[in-house]
Amino acid sequence: MTDKNCVLHNRVEGGCDKTELSKMLHPECYIDDNWFQRELKSIHFSAWHFTCLSTAIPNVGSFVSRRFLGRSVIVVRSTDGIIRAFLNTCRHRGAPLTSKRCGENAHFRCPFHKWSYDTFGSLTSAPGLSGSVRRSDLKSLGLNLVPVQCEVSAGLVFINLDEKNEMPLETYLGSYIEKVALPHRTQQMHCVQEKSYTLMTNWKLYIEVDMETLHTDFVHSRSIGRQPVRPVEHDSNWFGVYHQNSLSPALFPEKRNLAFPSPSSVIGEAAEGTHFCVILPGFFIVTAPEVMWWIQKTPISATRTNVNVGYAFHGETLSRQDFNEIAPHYFERLDQVILEDDRICEYQQEGLSNRVRGHFTPVEPVAAYFSELIEKLVLGAGHE
Repeated sequence: MTDKNCVLHNRVEGGCDKTELSKMLHPECYIDDNWFQRELKSIHFSAWHFTCLSTAIPNVGSFVSRRFLGRSVIVVRSTDGIIRAFLNTCRHRGAPLTSKRCGENAHFRCPFHKWSYDTFGSLTSAPGLSGSVRRSDLKSLGLNLVPVQCEVSAGLVFINLDEKNEMPLETYLGSYIEKVALPHRTQQMHCVQEKSYTLMTNWKLYIEVDMETLHTDFVHSRSIGRQPVRPVEHDSNWFGVYHQNSLSPALFPEKRNLAFPSPSSVIGEAAEGTHFCVILPGFFIVTAPEVMWWIQKTPISATRTNVNVGYAFHGETLSRQDFNEIAPHYFERLDQVILEDDRICEYQQEGLSNRVRGHFTPVEPVAAYFSELIEKLVLGAGHE
């Protein structure tokens, strides 16, 4: 294996003694269903998955519904102010409680037979049982909504689908919150635009393209151009790079003079540059001094990936009189870059069907690190 210290810290600066090409995963790892099932078991089902910003569900009864790994989940703010999550399934006949992506409900009522649940997931009304069970006894029937582990850190809401999971979110995220999220004040962010769609590509290809800047001169020549980065110190469940910038990277180069100012609460390294980070397994989150965006990749199959995109600004920025005038410039640039990456990842996927193994150059160290990390997580730490 390539020495990680050299890979993650020296290669970007050209500090390695010799040119060394790291191999990509075998092509089968991007197209084979058996490998995909191993990934689900060893990586995805046990992971914490980003769901929304806490500011997206500000009131009692505010909720979002999301789909992860074939399961639909409702995340709701309960009457005690705590954010909770439940499987989006009625305990009567199994119908979804809601098909909406977001909304506000004091209770959730199944459209099939009108069984109802409060924001704690407790059964409150059950037509068909009303003649035999007192309303006060409904909770004791064991027919409440199935809970899902849910925790919040720095305004980022995560869920975990593994019933046996014993790792708190704080432990899973490690130093990410102190090193990146809190300096960028993610708890003050509000999502202003969000979209979801499906791509015909393997989820790992989209993470790899996020973690290298060699392609930006070619795929993003107009929208980004050159974007030098350096790896940041990280923990096992997250990694990333930092781009120091005096002008916002979230706008087209010719429009960067229009950028919103960084809020006064953003200080230090966070006010001077942008962190491009991946929280395993597929949450790519970018925190610039004045804006945040994410591109979350959730696999559907070996060759299909659900993509959730969100753009967010600080509350201070949203209150500016010129927000509606300037914000579209951000949306235009972010949409363009994401579209360019969407297309190149689907194009790359087509080529992998020939089962020719690819390589990473010395200027793509973090993408190479991710590839090696996936191999170890699936095959075991002792694999060489």
